[in-house]
Amino acid sequence: MEILIPGLILVALMVYASTRIKKSAARAYEPETIETEDFVINKPAGFLTVIGGDPQYAFESYSKEFGTDSASEFRKATAHISVYNAGSRPAKRDAGDRIDSDVSKKIGGQSYRVTEARRTVKNVDFKVLRKSGEKNGRIVKLEIVLLNETTDEFLRDIEAMLLSFELK
Repeated sequence: MEILIPGLILVALMVYASTRIKKSAARAYEPETIETEDFVINKPAGFLTVIGGDPQYAFESYSKEFGTDSASEFRKATAHISVYNAGSRPAKRDAGDRIDSDVSKKIGGQSYRVTEARRTVKNVDFKVLRKSGEKNGRIVKLEIVLLNETTDEFLRDIEAMLLSFELK
């Protein structure tokens, strides 16, 4: 009996803590608006924002879900935003990408370059969407890499994320 009461209290505390952790984890995948001094973007549901990730990116996010079959080691989508001075070039170049479209658009008085490309990694095909703009001598570039085989609903979420990206 002396051990039963502290044991029950310990189990109750563990259940409480577990429930709180699960709720916090679920909230991390909810949609949210990310706003910095350079840009605004809407992260869709099912994506996690990376905190303290790669310092070369001003924003990083990835999908909760992974691909299937041969793409099971890849997330359905990843996104990152780079900010650099207009006179410099980013260290990473994607020379292997095959460009499908490259257009300039003016949105709200701001000019953007939007490209769509294809990439193959380990025999898995990806679609690469980029949107970039220049403001105050700085270039801000969003890159979203997603598995080529995806649902229409998931693709709509990705396109909404791309459209929501704006410079401040």
